[in-house]
Amino acid sequence: MRKLLVALGMVLLLGHGLYAQVKTITGKVISSTDNKPVIGATITIEPTEGSKRRNTVAANNDGSFTLSIPNGNYILEVSAIGYEPREVSSEVFIHDNFTIRLTQAAKGLNEVVVVGYGTTKKKDLTGAFGIVQLGNPDKTPITGTSQMLEGTVAGVQVTQVNSQPGSTFQVRVRGFSSISSGSDPLYVVDDFPGADISTLNPSDIASIDVLKDASATAIFGSRGANGVVIITTRKGTGRNAVTFDMYTGFQQVARTLKMMNAPQFATYLDQVTTINNQNNNTNTPIPYTQAQINAMGPGTDWQKALFRNAPISNFNLALSSGNAEGHRYLSFNYFDQEGVVMNSGYKRGTIRFNMDHKAGNRIRIGFNSQASYDYQNKANINTNGGAGGGTILDALRASPIIPIKDSTGNYTYQNGPQPYVDILGNPIAAAALNWDHGWNIRLLTNAFGEWEVINGLKLRANFGGELLNYREDVFRPNTTYLGNSTNGYAAINTNNNYDWLQEYTATYDKTFGIHAINFVGGWTNQQYTYRSSNVTGNNLSSNSYGTDNLGVAASLTSTSNRSDNALVSGLARLNYRLLERYLLTFSWRADGSSRFGVNKKWGYFPSGAVAWRMSDEKFIQKVPSISDLKLRVSYGKTGNQDIGDYNSLTQYGTNTYYLDASRVVGISPNNIANPDLSWESTAQFDGGFDLGLFQNRISLTADYYNKKTTNLLYSVPLPSTSGFTNMIQNVGAVRNQGFEFMLTTVNLQSKNLRWVTTFNYSQNRSKILSLGGVPYQFVGSVSTSLFPSGGQASSILQVGQPMGSFYGYKFLGIWQSQADILKSGTKQNVRPGDPHYADLNGDSAITAADRTIIGHALPKFTYGFTSDLTVGRFNLFVLIQGVYGDNILNENKIEMENGTTADNKFAYVAQDSWVPGTTSNNRLPSVVSTLRRSLGVTSDLLEDGSYLRVKTVTLSYDLPLPTLTKVFRSASVYITGQNLLTLTHYSGFDPEVNSYGNSNTSLNSDYNPYPNIRTWLAGVRFGF
Repeated sequence: MRKLLVALGMVLLLGHGLYAQVKTITGKVISSTDNKPVIGATITIEPTEGSKRRNTVAANNDGSFTLSIPNGNYILEVSAIGYEPREVSSEVFIHDNFTIRLTQAAKGLNEVVVVGYGTTKKKDLTGAFGIVQLGNPDKTPITGTSQMLEGTVAGVQVTQVNSQPGSTFQVRVRGFSSISSGSDPLYVVDDFPGADISTLNPSDIASIDVLKDASATAIFGSRGANGVVIITTRKGTGRNAVTFDMYTGFQQVARTLKMMNAPQFATYLDQVTTINNQNNNTNTPIPYTQAQINAMGPGTDWQKALFRNAPISNFNLALSSGNAEGHRYLSFNYFDQEGVVMNSGYKRGTIRFNMDHKAGNRIRIGFNSQASYDYQNKANINTNGGAGGGTILDALRASPIIPIKDSTGNYTYQNGPQPYVDILGNPIAAAALNWDHGWNIRLLTNAFGEWEVINGLKLRANFGGELLNYREDVFRPNTTYLGNSTNGYAAINTNNNYDWLQEYTATYDKTFGIHAINFVGGWTNQQYTYRSSNVTGNNLSSNSYGTDNLGVAASLTSTSNRSDNALVSGLARLNYRLLERYLLTFSWRADGSSRFGVNKKWGYFPSGAVAWRMSDEKFIQKVPSISDLKLRVSYGKTGNQDIGDYNSLTQYGTNTYYLDASRVVGISPNNIANPDLSWESTAQFDGGFDLGLFQNRISLTADYYNKKTTNLLYSVPLPSTSGFTNMIQNVGAVRNQGFEFMLTTVNLQSKNLRWVTTFNYSQNRSKILSLGGVPYQFVGSVSTSLFPSGGQASSILQVGQPMGSFYGYKFLGIWQSQADILKSGTKQNVRPGDPHYADLNGDSAITAADRTIIGHALPKFTYGFTSDLTVGRFNLFVLIQGVYGDNILNENKIEMENGTTADNKFAYVAQDSWVPGTTSNNRLPSVVSTLRRSLGVTSDLLEDGSYLRVKTVTLSYDLPLPTLTKVFRSASVYITGQNLLTLTHYSGFDPEVNSYGNSNTSLNSDYNPYPNIRTWLAGVRFGF
């Protein structure tokens, strides 16, 4: 019995002990700003020794929570989206319903945004802004600064129209505001407007803010119509820190085009000969017998020989330090990218040094600087076609029957059985022997001094400069096709550009009870000087010197040029806040530009915006799900002065002629002066709202805009009796209006799990309102070798229609038989196998009057999606980007479906082309038909350019420190894939294409630019 009682007592004591080991606490989590409950806040206690359980609860809709914890004193971790995390001792829970107050994080509404000539808090913005979240690019390798904008900001379309290493991206903010002037946004780097970002080291960037509406951009006046991208580079931290990161990998062509192999091409040539004999009643011998075809192997795959897996690597070292007196940041970067086209590539090296220092309590000085050197080895890419078509075009059309080198080891030229011989270069010889090298040395620096005269009043002076020294060497030996035409070719081109800036501003920031004002005013002066020279030599006596001795050229020509322009401006902006929720912004700028006529030197650009922070109203605060709500309306005017220098003045050119066997140089005017030439003016209305729900776990920003650009800088045709063909005038108008939104959701949130997704959507509709009394004008470049007699225009500018309207003939199918031709009553000289185009004016013939708008280059909408998932130490980042509803003019179809019969064709041409004796609905004309290319642009050359692209996928892992080592403060490894998958119906190399680069009128044309690439990378990142 005694033993039983002892055992029972021990059980009771043990039960009491077990019961006492756990206790329950209750509390409430609220915001320290407005005392609102922080819904969904997580309260976590870490596992105790001997227990692997980690206890976590989430706050209810009223912010309350209940948590079971072991008996004793423990630290509770409290966190929530948009708030700074906090640690609380369990000892404070002596009473129930203890209140935990969380402070709003700086990255939330109090995040500071650079707005141009100043900063403001995100919650006080009145205009339309796009803020690039750099937390994701920090985990993702970026080769160029513009790539950070790709698919991440609503209303911003970024297109890599040419993937040649070292090439830039095309960036458009809210559509095309101009027809013939520049449409790139203004880039401002560390308060230096107009900076070139092509050599900027992406790892040095601390923030990117995109100013989209006139309220935000009017402070930049005549350069703000296309939007403004403000880039701020890193400054020193409050402690000594060293970071090192590197990645390496390889690239490959994302897609190749399936061309005929040797047996298919030989069969195709036999088919061409047979049809020509039937049509012309001739007896030309068949090029290849069946026995010869059967004996052929697959032949030469020119694309495989030209394209390669190319390495890519990047190394970055940064050192930073700081204290109360100042900050310093020093970085070194080296980037090396070989091209997927043989003998092409790009190298870049940069050094950045930023510093600021306090001289006393009221004076601060500093500067931001970068020196860079880059080298570009350009592939011979020619988007105009012809005999010198370039390596990519020639790799598609070269005969697969011809080997790369002949039996003697020399490169072959195109050859084959007569009469099917085309004179074009060997693409491998062109890539290996021709070269085009460019060297670029650039220095950008901006120094400042700031004096706080009294509390709230600061005077600031900026002095900056950007210096560029560029040299390009081009060499084509006479052993290649291009060089043989001139018996050797060598050229040296140089550019020296200077950009000087001085700015003086005053800022006054003061709060008076319920009123707060921020005023900035100032004066700026920016001057540009461009110098260039060119020396070209032909008929070289030796190929040994390249461009190092142009004295071996029997023929030398040289040119040189200089141009200058200046911009003087006055500016002012007033921000007013009432009760921290009624916001008003007014800005004004006056610009005087040397580029414009003597009668229109000055332009004035005002703007205004109002915003209402409804979430600070008591009736909204009663809705617990709404954590932020702001309504915004703005209107203002901006300008565009990007037309080049001296166009308002009479320019003179030289003319050379011979008189009495002596060379005489004369001078004559090249244009008609226009003293009233002025900038394009863009007036823009914007209405939008910012909404945050559930402590900003759901954030939505939406905007509607309507902007009208008038006084377009446009080249107007003149009567030939004037002695000139055109004159730049301010005529016409174009409208862009659209809708855009960005939705960010925090789907999962706990200490070791976080999943954030962002989706953005943009649609823009352009409409030409006026062309200065002219109803339409043909624009858009096409290859002159493809359309020798059909006019050289792919598009039309027409009042009432959008920009980027393709103009041509509507394709109806193939004339299947002579009976069909007779039955139609057409007067056109066609025969079976020719394409059938619509006779729109009913005259039974196909003439220029039958052309119509057949497609549109501008998309119906664009979109982007990012997913950032963190599980423990792992992070998975995904970027998806897409375009819907645009057309692409695939000029390759002319060349590779109905081009010169001696050139190779797409593999499907033989079976999809019309052949005599059939009445089936073949989708391609006869292989001998020439009607298609003789007319010009036709609708069967247009393809749907819509695509969805998995742009980037990065998986990273943070190493467990200091478990492994105490040397590093942070360490991570990652792998990345870029351009992994593209879903599209487009048949060319890539739907993200434009052979004519940054043109506003030659849009979405594809004639063999440098193809897009797929990249695989592995990298490491260390912090000391």
